[in-house]
Amino acid sequence: MYKINSVAISDMSFRYVASVIAGAVLFLYFFQPFLPYSQRSQSSLNWWPFAVAALICGFLLSLGLRRRRFWVPTCLLLTLFAANAVLIVVDSITRAADHNLFPIEFLFIALLTSPAYLGALLGAAVDRFRARGAKT
Repeated sequence: MYKINSVAISDMSFRYVASVIAGAVLFLYFFQPFLPYSQRSQSSLNWWPFAVAALICGFLLSLGLRRRRFWVPTCLLLTLFAANAVLIVVDSITRAADHNLFPIEFLFIALLTSPAYLGALLGAAVDRFRARGAKT
C-alpha cells in the first residue's frame, strides 16, 4: 500500500492503470487510428509483435500480484475494445469506412490479446517458484 495525501492506494490500481495505458499505446501504434482509412490498411504492420507485446505486458504487470492477477490482461483487453469501439463510431460519423464486420474486429483483438493471459499465468508460476525459494 502506498500513501499519497494520507489516502492508501494499492499496488493493484497502479497495475490496472498501467495496463490501460499499455493498451492505449498498443492501439495507437498498431491500429494507427489517426491515419485515413485507406492508408490504415496499406500500412498494416506484422501482428506478431502485438502478441509479443501483450505477452510481455501481461507478464510484467501481473508479476508479484497475489489477488486478481488476471484483471491486468482484462484491463488491457477492455481498453483495446473501447478504443476500437470509439474508432468505429468516429469512422461511421465521418463516413470514412463501413465497419460491417465489426464483430470480427473484436474477435481479432481478443485473439491478439490472448497472450497477455498467458503472460499473467507465467507471472503466477514465477511468483510460486520465488515463494518456494524464499521458504527454503
